[in-house]
Amino acid sequence: MSTPEPTVIFDTVYGSTEHYARTFAQHLGVAPVVLSDAPPSIDQIPGTGPLVVFSPNYASQISGAKWLRDKDLDSRPTALVVVGMSVSSWARSRDGAAKVLGDNADKVTRFYLPGRLNHSQLSRIHRGALWSLNQMLRRKSNRNENEEQIVHEYGRDIDRVDDAELGPVEQWVHRHRA
Repeated sequence: MSTPEPTVIFDTVYGSTEHYARTFAQHLGVAPVVLSDAPPSIDQIPGTGPLVVFSPNYASQISGAKWLRDKDLDSRPTALVVVGMSVSSWARSRDGAAKVLGDNADKVTRFYLPGRLNHSQLSRIHRGALWSLNQMLRRKSNRNENEEQIVHEYGRDIDRVDDAELGPVEQWVHRHRA
């Protein structure tokens, strides 16, 4: 009997989520699928192995979690990999995708990976939103670790993409392929 093939689906805004998804898919020997091209039903998705959805956290909007929220996930193991600029430990403890996943939160294993944000490539609207957030946080006393990072890194090109962060996701896939 052959090993069930995993499926990798991704959405991206500025490219770091796509980088992780393509690197991950290459390690597994599969071709990734862009979220907008994914079939509407889990049963129609190619492969019979684990499903791994990579999604950016873009202004607290997690498109992959939203896409998975109303899917029937009983037929295959599913993981969501959220890529963002928050401090990784803070993002993991907050687990923002759980609420977006709704009733499927207990059926989806979640991973949070650090991303990339190049201020020089941001849209005017995104740059303005970050400026407003930064101004608000500078006035705030008792900022948490994540807020401190936002203030410290404002206006800089930051790249924390680290392919080694994919290790736990690969281990999860291998455990669910058997």
